[in-house]
Amino acid sequence: MKLIGAMLLLSACVCGGCYVAGLLDRRVKILQTLIQLTDAIMTELQSRLPYISELLPELANRPAFSGLCFLRDAAADAAQFPESWNTAVQQDGTLCDEAKAILTTVGQTLGSTTIDGQLSALRLCEKRFTALHAEAAEYARQKGTLCRSFGFLGGIFLVILLL
Repeated sequence: MKLIGAMLLLSACVCGGCYVAGLLDRRVKILQTLIQLTDAIMTELQSRLPYISELLPELANRPAFSGLCFLRDAAADAAQFPESWNTAVQQDGTLCDEAKAILTTVGQTLGSTTIDGQLSALRLCEKRFTALHAEAAEYARQKGTLCRSFGFLGGIFLVILLL
């Protein structure tokens, strides 16, 4: 019976470590998706000059952006674009503060300046997302391994302590 309890405790600790590492990996994937979103917005603006109220629902329906909750929320009320975008970005709990700040800039830029001004601002936002992505990927690589190891070693420690 003790052996079963020890195995369950060890597996719970290992799962906890893997869960935390998974959260770090998820942040990297979200940032990669935000880079793709920024690129898609620039491509659409360059090719067909859509209204923002048309662009948001179209982007929200793309499978590549299905993981972005704020985009769906903003697209649901696209007629009220700047307000709905900012509200959706601020309420999205999956985004880090840096990403929220960059996305707020995107919301302020779209539809408020000339096409060249919008594209240059979006390029700058894309560069900021790329730098944030590189930083998050390195952090996830280093700390993800550490979290998994701590989960396993913490489980071993608790098993030894309780036996």
